[in-house]
Amino acid sequence: MNIKIEESKENVLLKRKEIRYTVEFEKNHTPSREVIKELIARNTNSNKELIIVDRNEQLTGLHVIRGYSKIYSTKEDAMLYEPDYELFRNGLKVKEEKQ
Repeated sequence: MNIKIEESKENVLLKRKEIRYTVEFEKNHTPSREVIKELIARNTNSNKELIIVDRNEQLTGLHVIRGYSKIYSTKEDAMLYEPDYELFRNGLKVKEEKQ
């Protein structure tokens, strides 16, 4: 599995780095958010827990994903600026069970 960072920009106002990337993967399965977070963390030297995988779009007929992710400087910044559904999706927040 290969990742190519297409664009990277620093968003100083929201205290994060925003990246656009392309992931090429094997024919047998589509990588999960966790796998993509690990790839991004390895290639950007950042903490896996501070990465929010926002969007992944698989190109039709190809084994390629185009995506957009945000890398925050601290967990508190991510909790402040990201909507709840993104925090749940990326494992930064856990849903409370109703009793």
